[in-house]
Amino acid sequence: MVRLLPTVKVNIRPTVEDKFGYNLVVINNKQYFQTHDDIKDNYATDYQQAIVQHLTIDTFRKGALKSTLINSLKELIIKKDLKGRRLSLYHSPDSMKGWEFYQVVKGVYGAKAVYLFKMINGIEFEVRRLDLQESSKFIGSDNTDLQYLIKTPANTFYNLNRKNIFTLPNAELFNDLNEMISHQNCSSVTKEELKWALNDLSKNHPNYRTKYQDLISIINKRELNSFSINDLKDEFDFMKKNKILSPIAINLLLDELYEQYGLVLKVKPKIKDHVQKYLSGLTDINYFFDKDDQDVIYYNNVGTISKNMNMSIAKASHIWQLQPNIKLNERGFATIETENILNFLQLMMVNFV
Repeated sequence: MVRLLPTVKVNIRPTVEDKFGYNLVVINNKQYFQTHDDIKDNYATDYQQAIVQHLTIDTFRKGALKSTLINSLKELIIKKDLKGRRLSLYHSPDSMKGWEFYQVVKGVYGAKAVYLFKMINGIEFEVRRLDLQESSKFIGSDNTDLQYLIKTPANTFYNLNRKNIFTLPNAELFNDLNEMISHQNCSSVTKEELKWALNDLSKNHPNYRTKYQDLISIINKRELNSFSINDLKDEFDFMKKNKILSPIAINLLLDELYEQYGLVLKVKPKIKDHVQKYLSGLTDINYFFDKDDQDVIYYNNVGTISKNMNMSIAKASHIWQLQPNIKLNERGFATIETENILNFLQLMMVNFV
């Protein structure tokens, strides 16, 4: 790995000594074993008790090596926690106390099995399959669509089901994108404003000073006194084609035009204002009550958007439905315990689960 990744460093500070430790096992491709007949895979017998994460040799040839290693370390920590039934990354005894989580899955020959997860204390947790007697109340004929169950500290059961509806960017985003595509009602910048932006960039980014000054000379030769979105797109295409500015330098210019004049050539999720304005439905946890039943909550947990915005259904986040389970609750009815449920939703507002 050192030979394959000469420039990648990940600092690790173990807090607990472990006999077997954490192991990253690199798997060679089939061709490697075909050309090395004397090579055998010996780790399987030697590391039966170890915490192992497998990586293919191809992984190191596709880039993003540092993120690959960091994600592998996260996976190792998860496996270690599952094996030891102890959380090492998250300690919150108060917020998890009294909550129980159930999953109903199809077992052998279509039979259903029910698994329980609950915290024993702030660190230790229990995961087990319920026996037939325990699981019988969860898999009755009137619970055919049940996927997950939540039991609150108030002993109220809620069904949690994934719906076939998705979170997508809000309508305002599409309206703005349509405006950009059709170039209607779009703002513009004057020749002088564009040159001021380039001069400011020259001062703030010395590495691109010569390039930005070259672009000012080109702008001066243009007959246009004002540059619309369409004009700027043409200019940027010209710059890329003739290698006048690099993509990084162009992005810096786009940021400057947005900051100074509010001109949006394209929606850029890494601009904080853009996230708040266009992508509010795609970040953090969003929840809303059913318009016909205030005891039903829909929510989605989509985390944060960093460099790229996924706008396809395949990449969209499912909406989940949370509602009381009338059969399992001891009283004949149940209402949404708003405070408890909202606390439950807050537990998922983390980047790494």
